[in-house]
Amino acid sequence: MSHGIRMLGAGLLGAAVSLANAPAATAEPVWPVAGAESASATIDDLEAQGYDVRINWVSGVSSMPLSLCKVTAIHNPNHSPPSENTLETVYVDVSCPNPDNDWGWGGFGVGIGF
Repeated sequence: MSHGIRMLGAGLLGAAVSLANAPAATAEPVWPVAGAESASATIDDLEAQGYDVRINWVSGVSSMPLSLCKVTAIHNPNHSPPSENTLETVYVDVSCPNPDNDWGWGGFGVGIGF
């Protein structure tokens, strides 16, 4: 039994030494989660981190305020954070609601084809 305790102690000592010698992790910016907040908040977060943000309008009406829209995906083609001297461009897929198209006459349309 004392042999098992010695082995356990040696293992714990080895783990402590390896953790003490491990390099410190650098803090990377927190990437926003698509759909967790409004599109305007997500874009603001990315711009605050130094990204140049481009919008891909994927659905809905692009004239809607971004505060009413959601980000469905975030794409970073270079897979790298921005540096002090250059902006990294990221693309956000934005989905906005369609406004209510009911103008009070039932919302039915007639199509004539030739």
